[in-house]
Amino acid sequence: MFPRITGPLLVTTLFASSAAAQVSIVFNRSGSGARAAGMANAFIAISDDGTAASWNPAGLGQLRKPEFSIVASTLGRSVDSAGFRSLDGASLFTNIPTSYQSTHLDFASLAVPVTLWKKPVTFQGGWYRLYTLDYRDVASTTRLPVTPGAPPPVRIDSNIDLVGGVDLISIAGAVKLTPRLAIGGSFNFWRGDWDENDVFSSTLVEGQAPSSFATTSNSNRVRGTNVNLGLMLTYPRFSAGIVYQSPLHSDYTVHSEDTSSQAPAPAPIDFAGSLRFPQAVGFGGAWRPTSRWTAALDLTWDNWHEATIESPETGRLNLFDGLPQALTTTRNTLSVNAGAEHLFLGEGFVVPLRFGAAWEPQGARNPYTRDPVNFVMLALGTGYNTNSLKFDAALQYRWAHFQDGDNFSPTGHSLAPPLAVGERDVSEWRLKFSLILRVTDTEKLHRTLGKVFGGG
Repeated sequence: MFPRITGPLLVTTLFASSAAAQVSIVFNRSGSGARAAGMANAFIAISDDGTAASWNPAGLGQLRKPEFSIVASTLGRSVDSAGFRSLDGASLFTNIPTSYQSTHLDFASLAVPVTLWKKPVTFQGGWYRLYTLDYRDVASTTRLPVTPGAPPPVRIDSNIDLVGGVDLISIAGAVKLTPRLAIGGSFNFWRGDWDENDVFSSTLVEGQAPSSFATTSNSNRVRGTNVNLGLMLTYPRFSAGIVYQSPLHSDYTVHSEDTSSQAPAPAPIDFAGSLRFPQAVGFGGAWRPTSRWTAALDLTWDNWHEATIESPETGRLNLFDGLPQALTTTRNTLSVNAGAEHLFLGEGFVVPLRFGAAWEPQGARNPYTRDPVNFVMLALGTGYNTNSLKFDAALQYRWAHFQDGDNFSPTGHSLAPPLAVGERDVSEWRLKFSLILRVTDTEKLHRTLGKVFGGG
């Protein structure tokens, strides 16, 4: 019942062996910070706080005081799999609702502006959780016969546990060449580690036959580098930004083990190859009709077709469906993010109101149904900001509906049709909190550092 994964077939399960786990993780690359989140991630042309390098490194050129930033996120995801039916129409599967939550640190950085060659220059060092690969569910479905001669009823139980993430350690800088023009860049060290453990069992609803089971365990590791380059033009009422994210070329290793009640446990498989994460280009514009209003729009193009895994044994295969480049169903995408901010002024403080919406298509598609996965997102945010402290909070809600296939097992591969086809409803809410501390008295900071390090 559970086929052995060998050679190229291993690649199809490396990133997320369950279809539900893969499609429920949004792979659009974006920056961090609750202010940007409240504006539905439309921040390329704004990028004027301590999270700037994660959006557009040129935005760092707008900072003239040191800033320390920290961001935390809590997210919840739900997947409802319904209407699944075998390809021959003989059996149907009961609905499978799953949900889970997680909380994690999202971003931390320190930005320090200086003057070099009579030009404003800002340096930043930071850590950023690019992808949280966190998916856990315990699910059960029953295969029921609907035509004469169909297989007998079977209960299928699964326990899927995906834990880890992909982090960036970034060294960034920006220089303001003119009062209007700034350029910047960041050099990013990618560090990805995640483990996936899947357990599936199959039990006859009627009869004395013993249950069959299969388990798959993968440990994944990614190490690589890439660069981001940005440009920003700022005017009193309008600003524009461009950001280019270069492809990632990294080492990629996987250790995989599986067991089955149908056969003796085979020897573990060790995969060693390279992973290429594709380039992306973003364009943004922001308009300030009054001093209290800002509206922003971003367009981001991702070349997901070039997201690949390669090794001498497997050749070059697409990261999401494990198929050769000539056969992959993975598509390139254009995301649209739009948001606005209105400021309510108090004596010595500002309370912002932010809102926005986004269209976030995903590159990955099921090779059998080829149905596009398009997330829609709504966002709302607020905060309390002073000259030296910025506290912001934002809530994002996104959802998608699409047809998908499933083998109801931890194995299977893209070259074979799924066991059944049905519909998935995926939803996610994400709550973000940001705290940015700005050092307004730099002279006091210099005196303190001088005392600490013996310079004064």
